[in-house]
Amino acid sequence: MLCLNGTDAAKLPEPEWFRVTPERGQPKCLRLRWSAPKSFPLTTQKINNGYLLYELQYSSPQQPVPLNLNVDLREEVQCVFLPCTQYNLKMRYRYKHALSHWSPWSPTATNRTEAEAPAYIPQLWRTIQSADVAGLRRVTLLWKAPLQQQAVCTAVWFSVQCSVVGSQADVDLGDCTNLGLTNTSCHLTVPSHPCTCALNMSNSAGSAPSATITIPSQWEIGQTSLVTVQMTPLDDLSLDVHWEALEFPTITGFVVEWCMTADRSQCQTEPYWQRVDQNTFRTIITEGLKPSISYFVSVKAVHGTISSPGLTMLAYVRQAAPSVGPTLHVADHSCSCVVLRWSPVPLDLRNGFITKYTLLYQSEDNFTRELLVSEGSEQYTLRGVSGLCRLRLKAHTAAGPGPAGPLLSVFIESCTSVQPIVLSGCGLVAGFSVLVCICWRLMQRIKQRIWSKVPNPAHSSLSDWLNPKLVKDSAVS
Repeated sequence: MLCLNGTDAAKLPEPEWFRVTPERGQPKCLRLRWSAPKSFPLTTQKINNGYLLYELQYSSPQQPVPLNLNVDLREEVQCVFLPCTQYNLKMRYRYKHALSHWSPWSPTATNRTEAEAPAYIPQLWRTIQSADVAGLRRVTLLWKAPLQQQAVCTAVWFSVQCSVVGSQADVDLGDCTNLGLTNTSCHLTVPSHPCTCALNMSNSAGSAPSATITIPSQWEIGQTSLVTVQMTPLDDLSLDVHWEALEFPTITGFVVEWCMTADRSQCQTEPYWQRVDQNTFRTIITEGLKPSISYFVSVKAVHGTISSPGLTMLAYVRQAAPSVGPTLHVADHSCSCVVLRWSPVPLDLRNGFITKYTLLYQSEDNFTRELLVSEGSEQYTLRGVSGLCRLRLKAHTAAGPGPAGPLLSVFIESCTSVQPIVLSGCGLVAGFSVLVCICWRLMQRIKQRIWSKVPNPAHSSLSDWLNPKLVKDSAVS
């Protein structure tokens, strides 16, 4: 037999009012107060003795779907919330009996929990420029920004302190002052000696532990410890980077840096970056990546305070056809032969890795040919052609060919047209030689006819009749 007090099954009226206030010094807590209506069937003593069951319903911008939670509202302070978060709350109650009914929900109360001191320790890195003539170096401090919701209810700021190791010399903090949540880098000037810098993240409730980094002296150089770096595109916005390194006990981590090849200044001062521990040899990078854009990706080993020179590779997350074709020019030519040269497509217009070239050839009688050229070539010799030739060159990537480059028109002499000229020249020379010979012989014959040969008297028979002495005397006289 079931015995039930009728009042235990009755539906209680809704609370007269329901108020929510933040609890000072407790960022995860709210103080909840409610008041029973005047005609409430339970006395305050019975309420305090636990005659009621309570249910709380709350939602927030991060949790828009309302959640129901059984709580004991005899305890005003409830610590089930997130810091620095706006909540909408309402409550209801019923008799502490299985057959009782819930009262209507109270009016909605809204308030925010207090801010919590930052617990996020920023990841810190740096880039260092070469020293100038005065021995000063420009350093860029880089850090990973925290989640924006940490600044919803209170301002968040960063502060930088730097000092020279073992010296009282000042460090020029440059623009590393008045840094807000949106800042992720700043620039300062340090001397050639090692320096230590600390980055603090703070809000009105307190500060997070400092992130520190040491700037090595300009004479300290890290040892090369990386063996290979490989990259695999995962989709249009992410890249898998994998590397192998020699086993050095001094390695304390690795840093992956990347930047667009079109922005060389970013590569030197403010690259995208990611830092991992010494036991990690693979990471996926996504920040700033876009399809068809070339990136320099560098992996460096960190040895305490010093980073190694690292290995740098060219990468694309997705390749496309080149935007332009190479420009041809004539390097040399002879009969039926022309040597063509070209410069590589500018890196920012390649949109991928060049796999081959196609040379488009059109003769003056509109005969066309397509010739394949290997990707590493910058010169091609075209043989067996003559007359007016029209030439263009295409570059290919894994995504296909790009447009042809500018048209080059060149006239090439035929070797067969040169031979008759040579033969006719030889014939002329031979004919001229024969003519000269004939003329010389003719002149000799004319000379013989006009100027006959006069005999020498000394050779005449008359000389035998003369007295030799007289002849000798006459010769002397």
